[in-house]
Amino acid sequence: MKRFGANYIFPVCGPPIRNGIVETNDSGEILRIIEPNSDFREIHSTQFFNGVIVPGFINSHCHLELSHLKGLKVKKPGIAGFIEAVTEQRESSHELISKSIAEAINQAYTSGTVAVADICNSASTLPHKQKSDLYFHNFIELFGINPDVAEKTFSHGLSVYNDFTKHYPESTSLTPHSTYSLSKQLWKKIYKHIPGQGKNIVSIHYGESKAEYEFLSTGGGPLFNRYTNANIPFLPPQGQSPASVITKYIPKQTQALLVHNTFASPEELESLNSWFNSLTLVACPESNLLIENSIPPLDSFEAFGFSIAIGTDSLASTSSLSMLNQILIIQKHFPSINFSTTLRWATINGAKALNIDNKYGTLEVGKKPGIVLIDHFDFTKMRPTEKSEAKRLI
Repeated sequence: MKRFGANYIFPVCGPPIRNGIVETNDSGEILRIIEPNSDFREIHSTQFFNGVIVPGFINSHCHLELSHLKGLKVKKPGIAGFIEAVTEQRESSHELISKSIAEAINQAYTSGTVAVADICNSASTLPHKQKSDLYFHNFIELFGINPDVAEKTFSHGLSVYNDFTKHYPESTSLTPHSTYSLSKQLWKKIYKHIPGQGKNIVSIHYGESKAEYEFLSTGGGPLFNRYTNANIPFLPPQGQSPASVITKYIPKQTQALLVHNTFASPEELESLNSWFNSLTLVACPESNLLIENSIPPLDSFEAFGFSIAIGTDSLASTSSLSMLNQILIIQKHFPSINFSTTLRWATINGAKALNIDNKYGTLEVGKKPGIVLIDHFDFTKMRPTEKSEAKRLI
């Protein structure tokens, strides 16, 4: 049995508890939440920490297999330039890729993450995940705008999907990359596959750039130039929008994570929220600022009542896999959003999006959500500071 106490405990499922204590068994399952009015015998042998205790974080969007691209050199601004840089610099030695993945998983673990929604284009992360105590939902991502290779692309994706389902049968999904990067032929193949897979969850890059809207609407712009310059055969779209693509090719019974939403309007997302049985908007603020020098209107999204979660994205577009770092960026850009709200986004909302809220996301008896300390906490403003770090306690 272990007991962890701090100045405040944020259970997420209820208000903060001042001088509260979390009692767990040796495997991390919560046995009791002890209120501060208990007598001294209740707090005997408790480890007390200066700071706040929170549940483990749910990283709702990551690309672990791109970890070797940390510090990626991007020559051109915007999403088209970023994609070009990733494509050009992605190839590397097996040793470097493997070492970088292992280090990234360890960084996520030690900084308080307990579950990761990870985008996979290959099985390179699989052996490392099997050694980790983290929970992974593996989104096997498909993209390819060339209609002539749709069958080959889908077959490769299905092969990777099968590799993962051998070890993660309930937490592996085939998913489209985005609204603009698939041919009609590839979309149709994914559409047929989605209803029969695992938990029927997809994760799609959505509204990440203005170029996405321009390309779908007119067939032109930076993405047109990117595909043309790469000599990729494709049929330019006309008269479409990201939302129209989603509702055409993603069944409404699907549990959907829309990632980024940097240039998506609340009204457009409201229509998609009505379309899907379950929709979560995933914010990756540091990545958005790096790639498009913009950040989605998270305060408006919250006011509209959307379910919001937080992801780090890959180390190609973020400085670390610390979820607390993403919270601090949100605090800086949206000072009116309180810490309890961003903590909800970083924990229980992500857990619900991945259907793992029976175990993760809140400090409740019977759960094994991970116990995380955030130090250097400002108790006057009730929020973490730039000096704060998140450290896993269990």
